[in-house]
Amino acid sequence: MPTRRHAFTLIELLVVIAIIALLIGILLPALGAARNTAMATVNLANLRSLGQGLSLYLNDHELLPAFRLPAGATHSTTGRPRARWHFALGDYVGQPYHPRNAEERAAFTGGEDGSGATDDMPRLDNDVFRDPTHDIEDYTAQNGEIKSLRNGSYGYNYHYLGNTRGEGPGGMHANFPVRDANIIEASRTICFADSKGNQNRIPVFGTREHAYTLDPPRLDTANNNAATFAQDDGPSPADNRHGGRAMVSFLDGHAKGMSLGALGYV
Repeated sequence: MPTRRHAFTLIELLVVIAIIALLIGILLPALGAARNTAMATVNLANLRSLGQGLSLYLNDHELLPAFRLPAGATHSTTGRPRARWHFALGDYVGQPYHPRNAEERAAFTGGEDGSGATDDMPRLDNDVFRDPTHDIEDYTAQNGEIKSLRNGSYGYNYHYLGNTRGEGPGGMHANFPVRDANIIEASRTICFADSKGNQNRIPVFGTREHAYTLDPPRLDTANNNAATFAQDDGPSPADNRHGGRAMVSFLDGHAKGMSLGALGYV
């Protein structure tokens, strides 16, 4: 005698669906948290690599690189006029940008101030310079993107390590060159951190405009020219985008997450 096959009842199906939905609700936040933790770990490793690269640069050259070369200066390896700090670390962590064709090469190495158009927004194609939470299409509103050299993810503590803006006493740069002998305690000297970009531009351009710089909470005004403190568009502070912490690297090569309070911003 044939056995009768029992199908699921509607109630049983609804119970199964409810259980699956409950499991998804439990697992998704955990998976999201694990993903965020993984990206924060990669981000911290990037900053550690940059700090170690800067330490090696200091050992080799006995001075720290400028946040941007002075007007008229060209990076000897790539031919980039007024190269930003990324290129100084090229021998240690890889160059930040590689022109793909003759047109990009011409724009990349062209002169400035009427001597030829220079591409000020070349895309960073070396991921050590990019926070993994910043997507390629993560644009600012000002004709550029997060992965550009001028914006990017990480800011350089240039006021204390290599400020070629303005002029200090005697017509010298605001604070350049900074030599090995000027470093008092490398393990407490911040060199790079997650950077937010110029704050005055947020309503118009979004975050991370000029985020390749890192401005401190305050400066010793007795020894620093206030006119060289930051861009006209406001300072570029650290960004606590990873679980309420900013990832920070130090000149001795170590890196860690720090709250804005610990960094002195609040």
